[in-house]
Amino acid sequence: MFSRLNRRILIAALLCSPLLVPAQGTGARPIKLVVPFPPGGNVDVTARLIAPELAKALGQPVIVENKSGASGTIGLDSVAKAPADGLTIGIASPINHLAAPSLHPRLPYDSIKDFTPVGLIASVPMVLAVGPSVTASTVQELIALAKTREGKVSMASAGSGSGNHIVGELFQDATKVKFVHVPYRGSAPANTDLAGGHVDLHFDQLSSLMPLLQSGRIRALAVTTEKRSPLLPNVPTLAESGVPGFDASTTLGLVLPGGAPADMVARFSNALRTITQSPAMREQLHRLGAEPIVGTPADYAAFIRTEITRTARIVREANITLD
Repeated sequence: MFSRLNRRILIAALLCSPLLVPAQGTGARPIKLVVPFPPGGNVDVTARLIAPELAKALGQPVIVENKSGASGTIGLDSVAKAPADGLTIGIASPINHLAAPSLHPRLPYDSIKDFTPVGLIASVPMVLAVGPSVTASTVQELIALAKTREGKVSMASAGSGSGNHIVGELFQDATKVKFVHVPYRGSAPANTDLAGGHVDLHFDQLSSLMPLLQSGRIRALAVTTEKRSPLLPNVPTLAESGVPGFDASTTLGLVLPGGAPADMVARFSNALRTITQSPAMREQLHRLGAEPIVGTPADYAAFIRTEITRTARIVREANITLD
C-alpha cells in the first residue's frame, strides 16, 4: 500500500514541476516556495503536499520552485538573499540548514541570522537497518557484535557529511562503538549494497528503505525517533532498545528571509499550523512515513540553535568532512 501510494505521489510531483498552485478569487502576486533539492525526493514531495494548502490559507498562489545543488545550500542561499517581502519562502532541512555551518567553510549564509523561522513541518524517522551479512536481531546484539569485531562492522552512508552519516556518528557516540564508515554517492547505491550483503548497516530515511524492508531483503532493528513509526509499529525506538534519549530525524521547516516583520511571520505561521493540524494532511504525511509537527516560530528557533550546536560537536569530534 505504502509503496504504491508513494510511487503515485512521486510521479505526480515529477510531472508537475514546477508547480503553480492557484488561489481562487485573488489577483495577489504568487509566493515562491523554494525546494533546495531535485524533484521527487522527500523534501520535494512534502513541499508539493503543503503548497496547495498554503495557497488556500494565504489566499495567494504558491509556486514550487526546485533549486538544487551543493547539498541544498544553493536553494537555501537564494531564500537568504531574497527580499523579506513575503513572496519567497523556503524549506530548510538538516543538511543545508543545521549541519551546513559545520561542513561548509565558506557557507554563503548564516543559518541563524539570514533566516526567519516560520515553523516546523514534519519529521521523517531514520531506520537502523542491517543486511543479510549481520546476524544481530536487536540493537543490543549489534552493539555487542561491534565491540567484539571492533573495526570490522561497516556502516554505509549517502556520503561524508550526509544526514545519515551524522546520525550514524551520533549512534556511535551514544553507544561507544566504532563502525567502519563506507560513504556512497547517495542512499540508493548504499541500500543496494546493504541488501546485497556488501555493507553491514545503514541509517536511512524510512521512506527510502520501505521497499527493501517490505521485500525482506534488509531488516529494521530500530527507528531513530522518540516514538515508533505507524508504518513500522513492531520496530522499537533506539531509546526502547537501550540507547536512552536518542532522537534524530530528517526534520523539515519553513523559513522566510532574515528580517521578516512579525506580522508576516505570524501570517505564515498561522497558516502552517492550520495545515499541520488538518486530519487530511496528517494522514498524507503519515503515509509518507512523516510525523507532522505543530509548533510556533519560537519553537523552531530553539530547535535550530540546539541542533546546530549538537551537529557541530559531532562533526568536530568525528572529523567529518564533505566528499
